[in-house]
Amino acid sequence: MRFILYVSILLTILPLVFFRPFFGLCIYYVVSLLQPKLLCWRDDFQDSLLIGVPFVIGAIAIGVRNTHVLPDRDQVTGQIKGVITKITRSKLFEPSWMIAISAMLVIYISITRFLTPFPLEHTSYQFRSFCKVLLVAALLTGLVTDSRRFRILFLVIALSTAFWAIKGGLKVILIGPHQVYGKSYDNNLFALTSVMALPMVFYFGLSVKHARWRALLLVCSALMCLAIIGSRSRAGFVAFAVILMCMAWGSRYRLRALFGVMLVVGLVAALSSKEVTERIDSILAYRDDFSARSRFRTWEVARGLFVKSPLIGVGFNNFELAQQQYFGGRKAAHNIFLQNLSELGIIGHPLWLAIIFGSMLSLLLFMRRARSLPPDMRWSYHCSRGLLLGMLGFCLHGFFHNEEYLELMFAMVGLGIALQTVTKRELRTRRLIAMSEGGQGEDEDRVKGDRPTPIEGHPGRLFDRPRSLGALIRYGIRPAR
Repeated sequence: MRFILYVSILLTILPLVFFRPFFGLCIYYVVSLLQPKLLCWRDDFQDSLLIGVPFVIGAIAIGVRNTHVLPDRDQVTGQIKGVITKITRSKLFEPSWMIAISAMLVIYISITRFLTPFPLEHTSYQFRSFCKVLLVAALLTGLVTDSRRFRILFLVIALSTAFWAIKGGLKVILIGPHQVYGKSYDNNLFALTSVMALPMVFYFGLSVKHARWRALLLVCSALMCLAIIGSRSRAGFVAFAVILMCMAWGSRYRLRALFGVMLVVGLVAALSSKEVTERIDSILAYRDDFSARSRFRTWEVARGLFVKSPLIGVGFNNFELAQQQYFGGRKAAHNIFLQNLSELGIIGHPLWLAIIFGSMLSLLLFMRRARSLPPDMRWSYHCSRGLLLGMLGFCLHGFFHNEEYLELMFAMVGLGIALQTVTKRELRTRRLIAMSEGGQGEDEDRVKGDRPTPIEGHPGRLFDRPRSLGALIRYGIRPAR
């Protein structure tokens, strides 16, 4: 009955998915990240394909209408006397060097798949999935045309990923301590996605104006913390501890937040079940743990495969086949960096690294500039911090687990590009409106002399140089290009 109802809902909204591409984008991420089909016990149902095909066709054929605010200048003096709006069709994607590198990575993988001695059939499905992930992430940057759409999509992605963690946290409270798996029986994958979504949910909650919704999102963040601890994933524990400390360090009340984190950790250690305590203890005593020692062996295998084919690697997703052929056994490397290096070689691996760390660096620089934004745009700072810490969690967890082509990570890359783009557009619009209302000369005076009002709750240097609305645009809050 659940499955029939679910399919009926999908078929009903297909016309909206086609004719309203942004709506289709939101539904696609709900279907792909939350995977409601698992609630119907039909994990073989291709619901992402059912939604993805009309969404992509509609986005390419119809696109999205975008409203541009342009200056209305006096024909004689050239001064701005007002603003005019122009409605145009939005681009399919926002030009960005990260999208260009992603395209180069796809081309590189496509070529090297034919240069390795392993069969293409083994990696065909994974390669198609990877291309689909990159295509949707690129379309995301074009469909998110304003701050309202960005905040909607940001919350959709965050809650779709966090659904299973919130559900797991509620079950821990209701039935007591137990191992939480999420939507699959891979507790490491569940811990990874939950750690990445945690700062997104938390910081979006801080940016919400209404106290009830803010409290609800913060409660959801607390439930996610319980689920991450209940996952009993050691890689998840390490990433969770670092992200939690970073969130406390970024708080206005830094010492109180750090003390609170230490207090919570102590209570969790005292009240947790014996299995959770043993898993945490095994992180410190890793030399005596068989599972931890096996990871060291797979890391040595990854280094050996890289030595055998250092230039182009053993091929996309061919790590286990190459391990079986050269060393025996089939086991993942449990390290995204070593596994990707052995698969793509020294030519393709830097492209993959540039996407991840380039996005993180771009978010870090944007976040520092966003501290000086007007108070009503502080959501931009919160969202950038949530994305940055989410990608940091991906990198930390990746030292002990292999999910180098995770869809959530590439969605965060697209959100980072869209965030910078919509912020620049909103600042430009405000600047034009201010110049039309107050005169060009007054705006230039604000650029030269005004100091911005700091956003409450954000530590750090805020007044290193003057930044008004016009100066922010001039100093570099620009979309990633």
